[in-house]
Amino acid sequence: MKLTHLSLGLLAAALAGSVWAANRPAGYTTICTENKTCSVATATNVAFGRADQFFYKTLTGSFVCNQATFGGRVGGGTNECSAPGTPNSSSSSGSSSSSSSSSSSSSSTSSSSTSSSSSSSTSSSGTGSSSSSSSSSSSSSSSSSSSGSSGGTGTWLPPGYVSGQGYYPGCKLPVATETVQLSTPLIVPANTVYDGGNKRFNLSGGGQDEGQPPVIQVEDGATLKNVIIGAAAADGIHCMGSCTLNNVWWEDVGEDAATGKGPAGSVMTINCGGAHKAADKIFQHNGRGTVNISNFYGEGGGKLYRSCGDCTANGGPRLVNINQVVTRDVKTYTGVNVNYGDKATIRNVVLDNTGSDRVKMCQVFIGKVKGEGTSETIGVFWNKSYCDVTEANVTLLGPSRTNPGECNIGNCSAY
Repeated sequence: MKLTHLSLGLLAAALAGSVWAANRPAGYTTICTENKTCSVATATNVAFGRADQFFYKTLTGSFVCNQATFGGRVGGGTNECSAPGTPNSSSSSGSSSSSSSSSSSSSSTSSSSTSSSSSSSTSSSGTGSSSSSSSSSSSSSSSSSSSGSSGGTGTWLPPGYVSGQGYYPGCKLPVATETVQLSTPLIVPANTVYDGGNKRFNLSGGGQDEGQPPVIQVEDGATLKNVIIGAAAADGIHCMGSCTLNNVWWEDVGEDAATGKGPAGSVMTINCGGAHKAADKIFQHNGRGTVNISNFYGEGGGKLYRSCGDCTANGGPRLVNINQVVTRDVKTYTGVNVNYGDKATIRNVVLDNTGSDRVKMCQVFIGKVKGEGTSETIGVFWNKSYCDVTEANVTLLGPSRTNPGECNIGNCSAY
């Protein structure tokens, strides 16, 4: 009898565990299981995984629910494909073999993501408490909204996100363990990892004056994690080459939160964190290479990302991949220079604004070399080679709206 009770207790615990570790995100419905073919009628942010760990990809039409389609799988059991709400979808059995992504007949691909905190040259993937992403350069077919509509038509939300909560799920600003007042910038040597232990670092300033020093300078190949930049934020963090910023928060952004200053081929990865009270730019890109931003919350400011408009020896290309990001009252998501070959790729973002001002998702400029004048604004564009974003990539909450597109010069047909 005791053994029977023990067995029943273990079974109950196992069942409770299976309920707790869901095979679909909150608000999602399973549409098929691993290695079966299923379909969605319209562009849908489909989740693939199990046990509260998921890869996401925006798909349309038929696709195979497998690792090849989503770029990874969660071990330990059968993965499921799920979609928000009760989708208009179907499924059928499919081959268990994994082929290349081309085996799925999706007409729209975007980013794949799973819980992670490590990075590569174009994406972040692995395991951990927060989600990381890789951005695809493919474009969905979508036109800009009419001037009377709100704009974004996306349905993706980070699992567990509640409007107005002020942080990305799993990446909440921690309570500072200590406040460190620096007299000179903290240098993180090349190819090292600096764990700040959730200490708050201050240096000086914190306003919009140009030319301020960084609070922390991260050298090529280094990783900075578990750091809070306080109100005396100067020019935030300078990344001098390839670098990774994991679990980094800005309580009150100074000149900029972080600046990418690496050469061509360098990759600056920002994964899990948040920036608050920004007045102008959050991320500035003065060097070359790629900036990846994922699992991030940004509040306030003129721009989430800006490719330098008038740097010394200005040029490009500069690439930015933004995936799984929530912003609140940020006026412009990205600003890129079309004449330098810049490109912005935006997937799975949420605008959770307090007002109805129209957000410019991708603003395009003509960049200039310092001393030759200021950059020229061309306009706001959707679904272009340099503005890889469609309305389906943008979820709007509350009164949020996006700019439907505009031309700020006499004729934008050349762009």
